[in-house]
Amino acid sequence: MMCTVRALPTYDEAAGLPAPPRRRVSAAYGDSNGHMNVRHYLGTFDDAEWELFGPYGLDTEASHGGGLFALEQYLTYRREVLVGAEVSVHLRVVGRDERMLHLVSYLLDHDEGRVAASMEALEAYVDHGTRRLAPFPAPAAAELDRLAAEHRGLPWQPELSGAMALRGAR
Repeated sequence: MMCTVRALPTYDEAAGLPAPPRRRVSAAYGDSNGHMNVRHYLGTFDDAEWELFGPYGLDTEASHGGGLFALEQYLTYRREVLVGAEVSVHLRVVGRDERMLHLVSYLLDHDEGRVAASMEALEAYVDHGTRRLAPFPAPAAAELDRLAAEHRGLPWQPELSGAMALRGAR
């Protein structure tokens, strides 16, 4: 399957999406080139998602007995991010079905005023007891539906790899 990479949203478009607080790229995240090492991009995207979705009961501490599990991820690196740069991750919900979530996250480099990377992901809600896919808890489902509807109304389309999709997305 051939993937077509489309243009990223502008810095201002992505900055309008939900995000946890900004942070600086620490020297511990750097490599010999002076930029954030690729292994830390995934961690940065992942940390932002837990922070944003935790209040909806989708974190590992949720009393609902389940949480989000990553199924597929497609990372795109567009610009280097230097150690010390101020960054934030902004999430766009593409859609969801009863048990799965499709989203795109954008890493913004605020020092340079640009979108530096993106990550498209397909994730599932999993019951911790059975270790199987399960329906999203009602409060989380309602919030994800609200975000998906809000994001569908944006005047720009998300960059999608074409490699993943939901069957019955809302």
